[in-house]
Amino acid sequence: MIYENKFPESTLKTLDSFFADGRTPHAILIDGGSEKDRIELALLAARMLVCENKDRVPCGECEHCRKASENIHPDIIRITKPDDKKLFVKADVKKMVAEAYLTPNEANVKVYVISEMQLMNEESQNLLLKILEEPPSYTAFILTSVTSNAVIGTVLSRVIRLRLGEIVQAECSEKARDVIKKLSQAVITPYEYDRIEATAPLDGNKALTVEVLNVFCDVLRDSIALKNGGKALYKEFFEESRIMSERLSLKKLLDMYNYVDELIKSLENNPNYTLLCTVLCAGI
Repeated sequence: MIYENKFPESTLKTLDSFFADGRTPHAILIDGGSEKDRIELALLAARMLVCENKDRVPCGECEHCRKASENIHPDIIRITKPDDKKLFVKADVKKMVAEAYLTPNEANVKVYVISEMQLMNEESQNLLLKILEEPPSYTAFILTSVTSNAVIGTVLSRVIRLRLGEIVQAECSEKARDVIKKLSQAVITPYEYDRIEATAPLDGNKALTVEVLNVFCDVLRDSIALKNGGKALYKEFFEESRIMSERLSLKKLLDMYNYVDELIKSLENNPNYTLLCTVLCAGI
């Protein structure tokens, strides 16, 4: 087997085992790790599926491997959430399922790489489930997700899972813990003053702001997982995640998660932490 990537040998051996004895998996879920690693591993698995070499996949030499490496293979179809939407669109998922019954263009199998399943709601996942239960012999699916908790149980039961590592939670300081608990309560009320009061300790405190935003992002992620019928990973803030999942809509939770995630990415370029707190309160 030829690999041109950075993944540990144990991960590659696990992926290799999915193809042992000439087997061709019809659905794989890759969860954990970073988004970049998930998609790189998903595309490697797609190369393995379309490769025409019977003895080793991907061989790196056949026409299918070449086209897959150049991201021009017509039978590797990448499916992502539209840029202007917070979630996958139901109509798009329905269209994909219908097109999955069409035969491949060149390879023996057509591969759909569906990125970030945590952004697909339960209704859309149930649409996908229909084809996962009885897929055509020439169609395969590779799903990625930040955590398997965001994938409904019936879909999980139809895939073979490859984990890129557990999500490790950082130890939370007492000050950050207090802010996060108050902020979690504040976002379920309609009063902006509650959010201003909860984030007041962050004013001018760079280290605390960074810590709170990173952990609160994890708490929001758990709320989304609970909303979709999954499990929370951050036990210390389970109650906060549970209450937010019950009191807030999935759209609101996703909006907040994406907003906080964007703030985290902008931290290095934004030295005005007082302004950042104001923006945070306005955005959530």
